[in-house]
Formats: sequence, C-alpha cells, structure tokens
Amino acid sequence: MTKSKRKSPGKKEESEMKIAVIEEVADNIYSIKFILQSIGYEVASFSSHDSYLLSLKEFLPNLIIVDMMIVGGAGFAVIHELQKSSLKKVPILAITAEAMEGKEEDVYKAGGQDALCKPYTVKDLKKKLKKWLT
Repeated sequence: MTKSKRKSPGKKEESEMKIAVIEEVADNIYSIKFILQSIGYEVASFSSHDSYLLSLKEFLPNLIIVDMMIVGGAGFAVIHELQKSSLKKVPILAITAEAMEGKEEDVYKAGGQDALCKPYTVKDLKKKLKKWLT
C-alpha cells in the first residue's frame, strides 16, 4: 500500500508555489535559489538593474524576497516600486544585513511584510516561508 499526500482544499503544495528573488550578488542568488528549489519551490531571480518589473509580473510569484543591500540601498526603492504595481498584494520578505538589525520597522514602513537578518539558517528561512505561504 502506498500513501498519497492529500492536499487540503485551497492549500497549495510547495511545488505549486512561486518565489521571486530580487538580488544582485551571484553567489547569494545561487545560494537562496538552491535552498528554495531543494525545498520544492519554483524560483526565479531578478536584478533591480534590469527592467525586472514586467518579467516579475509575468512570473506571478506567491512571495517576493528582496535583498535590502542591493546596490546603493535600492532595496527600499524596489519595495516602493512593487507597492505601486499590480504585485502590491504579494508578500515581501526583506533580507537584511546584520548591520540593519533592528531596522525591521523601516522595512514595514516601506511596504515589506517581514524581514530576515543575515546570516540566517535554512530553518529560519523555512519558518518565514511557512508563515507567508501557508
């Protein structure tokens, strides 16, 4: 007898969830994509240097992760731009540097829903994902 996973009505499985990552550093993109994909999420990464908003809208993410320390502190500008777009209802998880610890209030004021401080563990990330994707 094989057991099948039953899906709760209205609840999506990880494999049906899409996460967008806005990040500039290639190593950081690789790391977070590897973690998220190994959990089972569909992941796409975007650079704030490009015209990312149209591609991001086409991807239709369930969660957007923004690194707040992208070039010139543009993380706040990215969040403001997302809040003005059709993606304004998509939760935003801001990844902050240790130097920004205690600045979560600034993330909330900018329009982000949550923050995760570097360095973080996979367990910490999973808690945040569970909070926003279930």
